[in-house]
Amino acid sequence: MKKLNYLKFIFSIIILTISFNAPSHSIELKNPADLLKKKKVISSGGEKFDFKNANTNLVKTFFESSNNYLQAQEFLLIAYGKNTEAAQVKEAIAYAKDAGVNDAKKMKNSIKVSTDASKAIESSMSDESFQLTAEGKASYAKSLPFLLKGVMGTIKLRPESQAMVSNIQANPMVALKELGGLSKVIPNVPKYISTFTNTTKLVVTGAKAKKIEGSDSLDKAMSDLTL
Repeated sequence: MKKLNYLKFIFSIIILTISFNAPSHSIELKNPADLLKKKKVISSGGEKFDFKNANTNLVKTFFESSNNYLQAQEFLLIAYGKNTEAAQVKEAIAYAKDAGVNDAKKMKNSIKVSTDASKAIESSMSDESFQLTAEGKASYAKSLPFLLKGVMGTIKLRPESQAMVSNIQANPMVALKELGGLSKVIPNVPKYISTFTNTTKLVVTGAKAKKIEGSDSLDKAMSDLTL
């Protein structure tokens, strides 16, 4: 009987020792409030999107691509005798490089001017009665290296803009706070890229048909852009 009582006493000591030495977090996890908090952290989708860092990269990529594309458009408009439109594009390039103007205004202006220039170029190219002069062909050829740089930049810009637009749509108030006016302008970038792609296809096709030197170098870049 004494032996049985002694065993019970030893067993009780072991149980108490285990209870006192148990990790504190094991007890906390049993708290329903803690479990709810833990669930909220897991369901939040991980780390917050870094708008400021993504914006810095996107703005840099956009203007590298856009300024080259605008330069290509200026030469193309000159090739087709659209000197007034070419002058407007030239002004847009200078405006985009003005450090005294905020990025939202510059990006909005570049997108508008580029879109208008694309319409003018497409209209000119569809006019079968218009024949390029020797000077026109030379100007057309000058546009192609800038067009290639624009395409390469746009290949980088597309995924960056898609990610940014998705996060702006998902978190509009946070985006407005972090990006200011750019949160309203950036959602226009995918449409700008679509216009850029369509016009560039026409320019490349036209360059080949007119045997403009340098058109072949755009084939691979265009296939990457349209994938």
